[in-house]
Amino acid sequence: MIIWLASYPKSGNTWVRMFLKSYFQKNEDEFTLDSSKLDSFNTKHFPNQDLLEHFNVNYFEFEEIAKNWENMQDYINLNNKTNYIKTHNSMCTVGPYKFTTPKNTKGVIYLVRDPRDILVSYANHLGLNHEQTFNILSSPITFENISTVFSKGKNYKNSIMGTWSDHFNSWKTFKFCNTLRIKYEDMISDSSGTFLKILKYLNEIDDIEINTQKLNKAVEQTQFKKLQDIEKKYGFSEKGKGKLFFREGKIGVWKNNVDSEIIKKIETIFKNEMSELGYL
Repeated sequence: MIIWLASYPKSGNTWVRMFLKSYFQKNEDEFTLDSSKLDSFNTKHFPNQDLLEHFNVNYFEFEEIAKNWENMQDYINLNNKTNYIKTHNSMCTVGPYKFTTPKNTKGVIYLVRDPRDILVSYANHLGLNHEQTFNILSSPITFENISTVFSKGKNYKNSIMGTWSDHFNSWKTFKFCNTLRIKYEDMISDSSGTFLKILKYLNEIDDIEINTQKLNKAVEQTQFKKLQDIEKKYGFSEKGKGKLFFREGKIGVWKNNVDSEIIKKIETIFKNEMSELGYL
């Protein structure tokens, strides 16, 4: 069964995956950023290129991807294990096809972040300016804008995201199972407490052991600065077009970096959700 690590891009998904990787890995395993077949803990992006090619899916047609969501998840779950799967997809429905169902899903950890900080981080990752990135954050799911973003080789381009608020609300209303919402800001201000909350959730839905020694080691090993240092030394396959994937790991970077008019637009169109989450 799948436990989803779901988020809008640049919301802490990779950081959580690194923490879980450190927590679950064997003592003799060397901690690295990139996955390998030798890792005790490994996550996959969904939908990913290998799955799409295995099922001969035309990844230029989003209807074809949606039609195969269930088949691809059935295939993942053939191993009869708990599978931690990263996704940037919204919990949407395309025609008769739901992104996921109780048949394949055991739990969801949803990561959320202030969209003003996402704007800065995502712009850097994509190599776009703030106005162009704002257009992505504010573009709803329509046939026209979905059908133009799919392409081979970039996992996020095989995902249907919608606006930042659409994405948040789609997973907020997810009722198939118990879900956990984690704020990026809490990961910054209280890493130990936030990661312990994640472990308690996993204990509840999947009966994993909570080991304080392993928790402390994982928190220490995945401090943002340490992840950044590892990336500087060895690189990281998910880097994008910016200099680093693990760039700053700070709260409120938008204040001195983004034009006030763009901030005003974000705060206007996402007002309800930002207020609900305490960002306004």
